[in-house]
Amino acid sequence: MKFPSAAWFQALQERAAAKPDLFRKLGFVDAVMGIKVEPENASEAPAGFVLEFSGYGCKKTSASKRPEEVADFILVGPYGAWKEMIQNIRSNGEADLQHTLNVLTMPGVPLKLEAADQLKADLFFRYNESLQQFFNGAAEVETEFVA
Repeated sequence: MKFPSAAWFQALQERAAAKPDLFRKLGFVDAVMGIKVEPENASEAPAGFVLEFSGYGCKKTSASKRPEEVADFILVGPYGAWKEMIQNIRSNGEADLQHTLNVLTMPGVPLKLEAADQLKADLFFRYNESLQQFFNGAAEVETEFVA
C-alpha cells in the first residue's frame, strides 16, 4: 500500500474497525482530523487527507487538497517525518516514545498542529490516545513509500 494515499488511510481505518474493544476502552471521539504530507520536492503540492472520527472509531477517510477547510485540526509535516514515524511503528508494533503524535507535534519537532482556534486544537490533545492507536495500526499495514 503506497504512502501517502487514500487507500493507505483506508487500510488504517479497517485495522481500527477490527479492534472495537480497544477503541471503546479509550472512549468516544468526535473530531475531524486533517493530514498534510509535505513532499520532498518543493515544487509538488502536499498530499492532504481527512479522517472523520465519530463514536468509537474512524468513520471515513478521504483525500483532500485542502483538509484545513473541513478539519477541526490538521497535522502538517514533511514526508520524511511521516515515513520515519510509520517505519518506527512497523518496527516496534507501536510508536516508541520519540515517535508518538504527541511528541512529534511539540515545538521544534517535525509535525505541526494547526487549528482555527485553541478549542479546535484541544481536540487533538483530548483524543490523542485514540488517534495514536489509530496510527499504530500502521504496524499491520504493508507500506510502500513513494519517495
